[in-house]
Amino acid sequence: MDDRFSYRNLILWQRAQELAHDVIQVTKRLPNSWSSAVIARQIIASVTSIGANIAEGHGRFTFAAYRNHLSIARGSTAETDSWLDLLYREGLLEKDEEQRLHQRCRQLLGMLTTKINVLDAENSRNKNSLRETSAEYTVDPPVDPTLLFDENDYSP
Repeated sequence: MDDRFSYRNLILWQRAQELAHDVIQVTKRLPNSWSSAVIARQIIASVTSIGANIAEGHGRFTFAAYRNHLSIARGSTAETDSWLDLLYREGLLEKDEEQRLHQRCRQLLGMLTTKINVLDAENSRNKNSLRETSAEYTVDPPVDPTLLFDENDYSP
């Protein structure tokens, strides 16, 4: 099976995973306190949800289901950004690091919005259509994804 069109090759998913890694590294530096533990748990849940929902949505068969997971990922990105702001306000994150991570959240929000809009447009054109046909459920499915992403969305 050709993995070119795996969610792992999506630039969007890769950026989400990179953000998750960086945020987890930030939480490892937090002081050992009850409030830091609560914030760490919340921000790790939200930041890891981004990539997980992109991957899960990529595995769905309808435009609406995929769009829903991207919408959840978008909400988790906004939540992550909010937690980063709180970490900064509490003096647990330096301004330059908060700004760098905030910019990455904004970039993900933009990318997710673009993909959601593409899916909305495609869903309007193909109301209630499946992304794949039943013929694609074979041992070696075709490698061409049906219009959800184009080749520029995947890394080489």
